[in-house]
Amino acid sequence: MNRRCSPDLVLADNALTRALRDALKAVKDEYPLLDESVEEIAVSRRFTLVRLAGGSIGIAFSGEYEPPPEELILGSVTVSELAQYAWRHPSLTSLALAAANAATNVLVEKKPHLEGLMYDRDVVDVVNPGPEESIALVGYVRGIARKLATRAGKIVVYEDNPVHRAFAREDGFITYPGSQLLLDAEDYDVIIATGASLLDPRIIAVFANAKRARLRGFVGPTSSFHIAAARPLGADFIAGISIPSSHRDTVARLVKAGYGFKRISRFATKWIWLPP
Repeated sequence: MNRRCSPDLVLADNALTRALRDALKAVKDEYPLLDESVEEIAVSRRFTLVRLAGGSIGIAFSGEYEPPPEELILGSVTVSELAQYAWRHPSLTSLALAAANAATNVLVEKKPHLEGLMYDRDVVDVVNPGPEESIALVGYVRGIARKLATRAGKIVVYEDNPVHRAFAREDGFITYPGSQLLLDAEDYDVIIATGASLLDPRIIAVFANAKRARLRGFVGPTSSFHIAAARPLGADFIAGISIPSSHRDTVARLVKAGYGFKRISRFATKWIWLPP
């Protein structure tokens, strides 16, 4: 008999909910006119999308999980309310992250020159690895991995998806299942995790155990939230995206059709955010 795994709407109090509260507070402090009302929620096989009343959208990785409860999809809800369900269930976590990203997108669009926010900078240049340094990649991002490999001494990929793990091996990288990094975290000088890793609370333990690491950071569309969330999550930087108003409908259509970030990235602006 199949066991039903749909999420229950139980409020959470954990590192991620607290970090997202900090992110939303920072957004509202810098842009008090923020309307937190959620106009639309969409879940595809790749991403969860949240559109706010003002039109801004945010996306976050979604896996093959039960969808969010009907009352969230059909009812009236705000970004702050959605953020309170993170880590109760993967689909709720994806929804919480997408909502926080949509709110941050409003701020970045209204105030693009925030302190510490940089555009057109490569993550590899910000990390600036030395030839003797070892780097752990949590989730395989081919472009970043290949650039790092030209500069760092050692790159190891920790990836739960067996297909992506196979891609990394084909590209010549040492690979392990994601859970292995809990045991290896102290071996690395830099840890770079995809925002999608935040759907699993283990990433916080990984960052906390990485005593030797000089840098820890999140990259990708799922971690497109305010830098105020970085420190509560143990991160030193965030690399995310904003979606300009001129491309919102295009990105929404691509997300709903099941496209991945490679296609969507053409319509997004990449940024890197360092703490002030």
